[in-house]
Amino acid sequence: MNPLTGEKVLVTGATGFLGGALALRLANDGVQIQALVRREGQDRFLRDVPGITLVNGQLADSGSLEAAMQGCSVVFHVAAALGGSADLQQQVNVEGTRHLMQAAARKQISRVVHVSTISVYGYRNTSDVTEATPMNPAYDPYSQTKAEAETVVHQEGQRLGVPYTIMRPGMIYGPRSSAWTAGMFRMGKRNPTIFIGSGSGSAFPIYVDDVVDMLVTLAHHPGTEGETFNCTPDPSPTWRAFVGGYSKLAGHQNWLDLPPSLFTPIAWLGRLFSERNSQRRDLPDLLAFIQRYITYKTDKARTVLGWQPQVTLDEGIRRCEPWLREIGLLA
Repeated sequence: MNPLTGEKVLVTGATGFLGGALALRLANDGVQIQALVRREGQDRFLRDVPGITLVNGQLADSGSLEAAMQGCSVVFHVAAALGGSADLQQQVNVEGTRHLMQAAARKQISRVVHVSTISVYGYRNTSDVTEATPMNPAYDPYSQTKAEAETVVHQEGQRLGVPYTIMRPGMIYGPRSSAWTAGMFRMGKRNPTIFIGSGSGSAFPIYVDDVVDMLVTLAHHPGTEGETFNCTPDPSPTWRAFVGGYSKLAGHQNWLDLPPSLFTPIAWLGRLFSERNSQRRDLPDLLAFIQRYITYKTDKARTVLGWQPQVTLDEGIRRCEPWLREIGLLA
């Protein structure tokens, strides 16, 4: 039984991939959901679901946040700007998180579960990463603003007395994932599948149901207040295993690896001739990173939470098959 059954919670980002999966799981468990909706049109799959109430609001509007939190015990902060200008990501990811923490203090929320990302570690680590590894975000505004958002959660949580826990997920895949399912399938179904390097470097795919399981656990587990947890596969699979799993689903296992050295000059030119906050400035580090084998360790989650991923990579990719057929990518 879900310990949150019968309670009311707020889910920001509920119309997105992870937030939607979380809202549906909680509603199925008998939790009353306040699903924060920024604009209409993306919420169709949540409409008329018993237990889910759609509430209009924005992270920039403290009043709408407080109204959405009315009667809630827990806030799952999933919403984020994944792209767009640096200013937009600063406003949503950093200032929006600040507004949320302040509203949570006024509404006396018992726990904020903040969804961050392993991107806050950056691309320069050469050995396994734990939660004690310092944040070292890349030039990309997303990783920078998500690192800043974590700092805001710590600072405002301590200043205002708001209990909080932070989760850093890897590459979340599953049905409805545009990047790590649809995007990776498009790459994998090319025959041969073209990749920079042999594919022996680490990928960090984590199936959406496993991420939701950790979120639910973090909302009620004792002893996690103020703590941060990686939510990743441990040990890491390789890119060859991840992308190649989609290739196999598409009916082939042909792989063409291109020498990374061919792309090194292009990567450095991208850095030299890009603006300060451009993702292109990360190209040299990213090129080296995808050739490297490391793991984002989850010993802490296993020890403290009793959590570990339940869905294998092969099983997770198999579960994506019906959705890929539904959207017309898989015949």
